[in-house]
Order: sequence, then structure tokens, then C-alpha cells
Amino acid sequence: MRRFVVLILGVLAAVVCVRLGFWQLQRLAQRRASNAVIETRRRAPSVDLLNTEPSALRGDTLAWRRATARGAFDFEHEIVVMVRPWRGVPGVHVVTPLRLSPNRAVLVERGWAPSPDGRSVDLSALREDSVATVEGVLRGRSSTVMAGHASTWPMNVRTISPDALASAYPYELLRVVLRRTTEPPETPGVMTVIELPELTNGPHLSYAIQWFTFATIALVGSVTLSVRGGTREKREGRREKEAG
Repeated sequence: MRRFVVLILGVLAAVVCVRLGFWQLQRLAQRRASNAVIETRRRAPSVDLLNTEPSALRGDTLAWRRATARGAFDFEHEIVVMVRPWRGVPGVHVVTPLRLSPNRAVLVERGWAPSPDGRSVDLSALREDSVATVEGVLRGRSSTVMAGHASTWPMNVRTISPDALASAYPYELLRVVLRRTTEPPETPGVMTVIELPELTNGPHLSYAIQWFTFATIALVGSVTLSVRGGTREKREGRREKEAG
């Protein structure tokens, strides 16, 4: 009886592992599809934010599209995105509004800067010419977590969301974030371009192979133990008959 319990448990474990393996293959397919969309958007013509209506910049349909913006940086209303380590060095992302007109601006991820505590940075040392043309890619929308009152500048946040931050500014904020992809001009401080996410397939295929391997081990192991248990039971039965 015990060997049948082992066999049933092994089969159930194998079924679960196979299901998890196919789930990882589904994740791989989704990842590849997402990468294909991003690659297509990156190859599309650049968006001129200065001449694009704000209504056309809502939603995530423009995420990772190349874009250009011309205007003047508003260094008085900067944002520090906390805890952004890079290559093992603690740091922050510096985000500055670029005023496209007196009444309209776009948040620009100007770059990464080192920060020992992952929170504070001398922004005055990172200022550049206020009038600038910025080339980059548009970021997708995300939620934001405030770490201070909206009237306190610079504002510390965990992530960037123009929707959540719009009320803190004295002008209209476009519902996109522009990540600069060209090297920032020389500044007294250290600032580096924020790298774009690498388009890889991730670990899903290796995880799927691992789960299928576990399923094989569970199935083969349970069958082997069941067969051995059956053989042992037969031997014990023969011994009982001989002893009787």
C-alpha cells in the first residue's frame, strides 16, 4: 500500500512541476512579445514634444518611443528619485521639469548621481544651462510614493508618476516622463545617463527547464521507489510462505 502512496505523491508532484514549467514558458512568450513592442517603438520616428498636443501623450502607447524636447529647465522644482543604485554604487535619479512654454512642462530624467544614503544629493552642483534640447525616450507611467510634502523642494519620491505629481506644479505637466539618452553636458558634479532596460528573455526558459527536470525526477523517482517497494513486498511474502 505504501508504494502506491509514493507513486501517487510522485505523480502529483510531477503534474505541479509541469504546470509551473508551462507557466514559465507563457511568461517567456509574454516577455518576447513585450520586447518586440518596445523594439518597434524605439525604431519609430521621434516624437517632438514641443509640437505634440498633450491629449496625444496620455496612456502608455508612447512608452519607449524616442522623443525630443526643447525648453528651459526649472531647477526650483526638481525631484529626487531615491534608492537608485548603479553598478553597486548607491545613488539617485535627478528629475527636472523642462518648460516647453510658460504654461507647459515635461519631467526629464536628467541622469543618475551618486548618493551615499541613496536619498540626498547636492542638486546645485548638477545644474546645467537652463535652455536645452533634450533627446531621449518616453517612459511608461507608474505609481508614486511621496516622501515629503508637495510644497517642499526638492521633492523625494520612490517612483515617478506625472499624474500624481501634476498638482504640485504651477503649470501643466505632460503625462509622460522623458529619459535623456545623450550624455549630459559637463557639470561641477557627477551625473551619468540612466541606462535603458536591456531587452532580454530573462530567466524564464531556464526556470521552465528546471521545473520539467524536477517533474522528471519526481516521476522517475516515485516509479522506481514503487517498483522497489513491490519487489520487497514480494520477497517478504515468499519468506512468510517459506517460514509457514
